[in-house]
Amino acid sequence: MKSQLGRALLGFTLTILVVVLGVRAGLGERRRACEVKIPHVLVCQVFDVRGLVGSEKLSFFHDREVVAAFERLGLRVSVEAAGSRTMACTDGLTSYDFAFPGSAAAADDVMSRADGTAAPVTVFSSPLVIATYEEVARALPSGVASLDHQTFDMDRYLNDVYTPGKRWRDLRLPAPYPGFQRAVLLSTRLDSSNSAELFLALSSHVRHGGPIATKPDLSRLTEPMRELFRAQGSTGLTSDEPFDQYLSVEGYQLPMQAVYEAQFLDAARADPDGLITEVTMPDGGTRTFQRIMLYPTPSISSDHTIAPLTGEGGQVAAALTSDAELRRLAAAHGFRPAGHPEVFAAENEEHGHAVLEPPGPPVPAPAPGAWREFVSDVVEGVYGEDRAGAACA
Repeated sequence: MKSQLGRALLGFTLTILVVVLGVRAGLGERRRACEVKIPHVLVCQVFDVRGLVGSEKLSFFHDREVVAAFERLGLRVSVEAAGSRTMACTDGLTSYDFAFPGSAAAADDVMSRADGTAAPVTVFSSPLVIATYEEVARALPSGVASLDHQTFDMDRYLNDVYTPGKRWRDLRLPAPYPGFQRAVLLSTRLDSSNSAELFLALSSHVRHGGPIATKPDLSRLTEPMRELFRAQGSTGLTSDEPFDQYLSVEGYQLPMQAVYEAQFLDAARADPDGLITEVTMPDGGTRTFQRIMLYPTPSISSDHTIAPLTGEGGQVAAALTSDAELRRLAAAHGFRPAGHPEVFAAENEEHGHAVLEPPGPPVPAPAPGAWREFVSDVVEGVYGEDRAGAACA
């Protein structure tokens, strides 16, 4: 009797489990991932989903826990990296189920290019931060980096470091830092990367002295911003390229760069000791390089937004916004889940690298139409015919 009762209870539990998993896996999609094919036997079907993502999100999608969380929802997700600003120009765009750039505007471009009808979904955000070294922060003119190594004053940087054309040797930054190079804050290529566009928006706002309200305001900033990007020289097409070099043993060759907060936090989580490098000098002595993250003032953040190109792509967006485990894992990789600041705080507060609210005030978004034309003018002046995505502009 007890054995029969146990089997009945087990069968009831399995059936309920099937219904719950089926509903969760079916978000945004009529098909169910799991069904009872025969009594009390749960059969799950996993659908392959293919996406384009900004390179800063690769480690998240490659995380085994993230892979497993998606598969529990009936999704086997594979991704390829692309620059956010050129995703819409990707060959075979409609062969992907979703695109996941670093901004809502880039997601809109993807949907327009692919003739998509679904609404893009903002999944999480990440502020722009300055990745540098303690020694560099101390060498900068007074007031650029705060004494507690938390903030970076963009106005003082532009006026006291960039505009005078200072080199690292002028700031008495010793070898092996590249003393002959200009002391510029590096970004990525503006023609391909969303983090570079954020850097442009931040720098334009500060140079202008406040919100940019009119097209003439932007026109006056065009040439100064072209010079700002020309001064950087050759930079990465995607946000991961220069940041990976920064994390290398010879990362001091890139003393100061604008990156996503999530990149720094993810690196700190993956290898806390990797933020410190010991380098043997030619005289046999050693130098310690301590990597730190500074929040620019004013602040600016990116809205990482999914463009769902198929029903399965819609499922990925729904899973990332509604599944508590995926939200937690995103926060563990340094992203700020949309609408859930408490999840980011729980995963990052104790490590001491992040602040719960970036120091303000935030840079307001310029008018979209005039801003797009401005960015295009700056890109044209910096890269000319060699600009990425020119073929589908």
